[in-house]
Amino acid sequence: MQKHKATESKFKPTVRIFKNMRNRMIKDGTLQEGIAPSYFLEGMLYNVPNEHFTGTYNDIFVACFNWIFPAERDKLVCANGLHWLVREEVHTSWSSANMTKFLDGARKLWNDWGN
Repeated sequence: MQKHKATESKFKPTVRIFKNMRNRMIKDGTLQEGIAPSYFLEGMLYNVPNEHFTGTYNDIFVACFNWIFPAERDKLVCANGLHWLVREEVHTSWSSANMTKFLDGARKLWNDWGN
């Protein structure tokens, strides 16, 4: 995958971090199953500019999250480049509400780990 190479092999491990966070939130009961499918998490990170995938994985998480959270969601694309990542009531897209639920949960989990 070009994105993985362009980020000096940091893309796939970063996707794994976000998926592990999702899995932890589901296990803890703070996120409902199906809110953040793997495909959409990968697509979300695919949109993050490559220069944000530098430093430690802690640095990368913060840089990616801080880029994603305020991003214009209607401009994000899926990793295949064929579909919009965020659209309402489109079966190939993530709803803005579900993306927000995931991001809010990830922020809380990250902050809780830091304390």
